Amino acid sequence: MDKFVTSFFNILFPKTCVSCENPIYDKNNILCSDCFSKLGFTYYKNFVENPLYEKFIGQANIEYAYALCYFYKDGILQHCLHALKYKGHKDVGTFFGKLIGYELNDIDPPVDIIIPVPLHPKKEKVRGYNQAEMIAKGVSKVLKIPIAINIIKRTKFTETQTKKTKWERYDNLNGVFAIQNSKSLANKHVLIVDDVITTGATTVSLIDLLKDIENIKISVACIGTSDKI
Repeated sequence: MDKFVTSFFNILFPKTCVSCENPIYDKNNILCSDCFSKLGFTYYKNFVENPLYEKFIGQANIEYAYALCYFYKDGILQHCLHALKYKGHKDVGTFFGKLIGYELNDIDPPVDIIIPVPLHPKKEKVRGYNQAEMIAKGVSKVLKIPIAINIIKRTKFTETQTKKTKWERYDNLNGVFAIQNSKSLANKHVLIVDDVITTGATTVSLIDLLKDIENIKISVACIGTSDKI
């Protein structure tokens, strides 16, 4: 009976596409089929020879890097991330996180633990959650590996990075993160997860904090990246 009522309710009041707001009848989806097809998937053939990995060459040593989609201004992905960050759509994060997880399922060496890029407590209080953590939850569900939420803290409140140059972003992020219980990451393969990586400044700042931990391996994954190095 409950399933019938739920199905009837979904017909009367269907979910709407996060991007175009047209009705969708698949409760596990956030986008209509048309918007999903226009996301701009990267289709990376491997996790080393790709534009995202190349952003880190000469800046940080990583095992691999993966971006699900290219990020374009006013594109479908930007609509989705706006809903995730500013409209309370946590499901957008877990949805894309699962897609990332499926892509990383057979990666070698396998990941041991996921670290979502932390938000400053002030921003997280306003937003109600950390969007990177929602993405990490989706990845975790697929890969069946834990998320480290409290090991790294964002201790410095920074202005938005959007309008800053590459080098201004690096200066803005100097000393922004602090680590607790670093020994718990020794001999681990860590996956840093974020929503969008453009210059890579935030990620590099986080990697700098982790790189001296004993025998640590670090990889990076995100939903979106720019198509330019």
